[in-house]
Amino acid sequence: MDPMTLLTAFLLLLGVIATDTMLNPVAVQIDVSAPTNVYRDVIDQASLEDMFNAQLDKVAATASVVHPPEIKSSSEQSIGLTLAESVKLKPVAIALQRQVGSDPDRLRFALFLDGKELRGVVAGHSKSLASFSQTFTQAPDETTLNLVQRAANWGAAQLAPYNTALYLLQRHGGDGDFRDVAALCEHAILHQPPAPVNPTRGQFENLQGLIALFRNDPTTARRRFEASAASWPGAPVPQLNLAFSELAADDYTAAAGRMHALLANMPSSHPAVFATAHLTLATALMGLHQYDEADAQLEQAMQVNPDSSAAADLWADLKQVRGDQAESARLRRLALQNSEKFENFGEMAALYFAMSWHDKEAVSRSKFSNPGALEFH
Repeated sequence: MDPMTLLTAFLLLLGVIATDTMLNPVAVQIDVSAPTNVYRDVIDQASLEDMFNAQLDKVAATASVVHPPEIKSSSEQSIGLTLAESVKLKPVAIALQRQVGSDPDRLRFALFLDGKELRGVVAGHSKSLASFSQTFTQAPDETTLNLVQRAANWGAAQLAPYNTALYLLQRHGGDGDFRDVAALCEHAILHQPPAPVNPTRGQFENLQGLIALFRNDPTTARRRFEASAASWPGAPVPQLNLAFSELAADDYTAAAGRMHALLANMPSSHPAVFATAHLTLATALMGLHQYDEADAQLEQAMQVNPDSSAAADLWADLKQVRGDQAESARLRRLALQNSEKFENFGEMAALYFAMSWHDKEAVSRSKFSNPGALEFH
């Protein structure tokens, strides 16, 4: 290749790599492989790739009201690398990516047979962690699918710890097995700088509070939400969850004061956050028997988020207490209809648990929480 052609190819690569970076800032390059005997005796290549990528996609797609997606998986080469490969300049393109700071995170999964044992190796590198790797051995009675999913979750946790923790919290809301997400949150917190204000630490402390609620430990939950609010000042989510824990302790006055202050200074946020603030304040006011004010707050909650099942159901409670049985029945039906459109943004306690406005009422799961995905074993 003559010098002028090389120069032209180099400049074109530089432009395409810059475009790749802008279009896919959180893209992760995925490579899945296995030797011939695995494809022959255990699983075919397409199915293995689909299993691994599907699990990463589940983690990446976990809905959050506070955190943007940390990863976007792709088994396809970027435009820049594909172009470089076509002109036999792929090593140059990879080096160029690293020099200009656009080298994407990479994750590789290999499945192999070690004697009669099926093993999987996850390896990769990221801009924050450099290189990492871990070997997984299929446990007795563990399916190939579960082994691949377990390995994919570990790989996702290296590149996207918050998204993975949120996914695991929701994934195990039904079976109550929070060992992995609790360990991931603790690990993430230990690796954060000890500065008093650290929003990343506060986000994981908030998840620890939710784990405590799932474990029926509202006292610990309240402490973790307090820690989250201190680490993450100005954020509405820990304030909402702290108010929820105050409601669980029948401290309606504290919860109402916290929500009044939050709504007075609420930053621009997701509609679900605004609606939950009004819903939480209404619950506290109902606990204080201030029904007119509670009615106004529930009306605002429904205006902000008309699809809220929790707000419609609590409003039905209020109408029933006030003797309006027809309106209560209408709102119950609306709550059930809205449950078809329910979105489970996993950082807020009010989306997992029922709002409590009766004294000495135990924390209970919301009847409108999203069910887990159906799985066959």
